[in-house]
Amino acid sequence: MSTAAQGTPGGDQGCLGSCCDSLKNLDPATLSYVMKIINIINAILLMFTGIWVFIGGQSALNVLLVLASLYVICFSLILLIWELKLEMCNICFLRNMGFMFSWRGRLLFFLFVGTLAFGLGTVGIIIGVFTFVNATWNVFVVCFHPEYFERLRETAEKELRGAMVSEAAKYAAQHADNIGDNALEAVENGDKDAKGWEGEAATEDTSPKPAPAAPADAGGLPTGWEQRTDEHSGTPYWVNAATGEQSWEKPH
Repeated sequence: MSTAAQGTPGGDQGCLGSCCDSLKNLDPATLSYVMKIINIINAILLMFTGIWVFIGGQSALNVLLVLASLYVICFSLILLIWELKLEMCNICFLRNMGFMFSWRGRLLFFLFVGTLAFGLGTVGIIIGVFTFVNATWNVFVVCFHPEYFERLRETAEKELRGAMVSEAAKYAAQHADNIGDNALEAVENGDKDAKGWEGEAATEDTSPKPAPAAPADAGGLPTGWEQRTDEHSGTPYWVNAATGEQSWEKPH
């Protein structure tokens, strides 16, 4: 009897170790498929929890209960769409819920929706507990199976890059016409400016201007004095050619 009692724990540890080894040696692609199925089932159950509030004969519906059930339905639908890997929705996730491309972000979102389900009655509590167990299982698999985690990370990065490229291409296509119109307008404006400068240069009078004529009243000057005009200001002044003396006032 004592031999059998001693053998049982060893047998349990051997079974647990065998299961862990099998999980660790499982192909990452197969494990990813299994985890996806489990998460899809979890999302559907959460959605059912929110719908059950309306079809399950709840006698005391109130605003908070209705809002919580609607939130659970919407958020679980988001989880379901993510797990189904609809590429057309990746751009929407990129714009509004970028944390979904991180497994930690998805884990916290699962826990958040599961927490909301706890307020939806007995069914919500059951599904909420299942959601927390599933979240714990996801963490265990990620930590225990490095190849699965690496595949999960590479897939998320690939989806993120694809969404970013699609968004950039869409943005470029939407703004290509505006960019072309702006460039054409800039070129046309540049041509107009160049022609305007050329016209101004062509019409500019480059012929030498004659010196201003001396005032008619140049008589009555002393001997040796003559009147001249300043080229810059046009003001007359007087110069004595013999002595070189200059004066702004008319000599007498």
